[in-house]
Amino acid sequence: MFPYIKLVIPTYSLMAFIGFFASMCFLYFRLEKYRIEFTYFLKLFGLALLSCFVGSKALFVLTRLPELFSGFSAGELIRTIIQSGFVFYGGLFGVIFALLYVTAKDEDLRKRVFDLAVPAFALFHAFGRIGCLLGGCCYGRALDPHVILFGVIELGRIPVPLIESLFEAIMFGCLLFTEKKYPQRDVLKIYLVGYALFRFFDEFLRGDAGRGIFFGLSTSQWISLAIIVYYITKPFFKKTRLVNAACN
Repeated sequence: MFPYIKLVIPTYSLMAFIGFFASMCFLYFRLEKYRIEFTYFLKLFGLALLSCFVGSKALFVLTRLPELFSGFSAGELIRTIIQSGFVFYGGLFGVIFALLYVTAKDEDLRKRVFDLAVPAFALFHAFGRIGCLLGGCCYGRALDPHVILFGVIELGRIPVPLIESLFEAIMFGCLLFTEKKYPQRDVLKIYLVGYALFRFFDEFLRGDAGRGIFFGLSTSQWISLAIIVYYITKPFFKKTRLVNAACN
């Protein structure tokens, strides 16, 4: 007889699943608003999920290239991929590039797809970072002396995952407000720039070393800088192209 089933469920995986389920429900109830067919949504969602997985793993491997090259072997590469975690920026851009690709020939569809999907990025990540907190990864710098909150909670480290989860929850609300009050705004730009600014400074609070540090900045900080520079220079290059087109 087996009257009980005892399961050990990793808290990180549990929170990721909750975030995934909440995001899928959120997207499903917005399909009619953005005129997206359910069957098309399923195809997009499946592609996004695959791209997220591949992108997050690929970026993790890139941050480990020095170690891999020092003793490279196919077996070591496979073990690194299987045992590695998921890097948010890699997964995020995996999804973005996949959606850009499938909507490349229809600007109106692209606008509707990204307006539909972008708030879900923040929603999913808010749950994911709680998983990081519970799982003990992505932790913050040590506090000496420890900080006592509300007289009962003792903090030995800066709660970076919790801070980022709170930021993502606020960003989620801001994106919903923006789409309601300013429907023509580029919500992808708002999210990427807002998150990049936050993540750049948030990284200085981190205490874990395995983040791919290059010239004093982490991989995520370099990506954040690239995003900010891209959006700052984009109007200039767009104007230059228009001028050149007019001259021709």
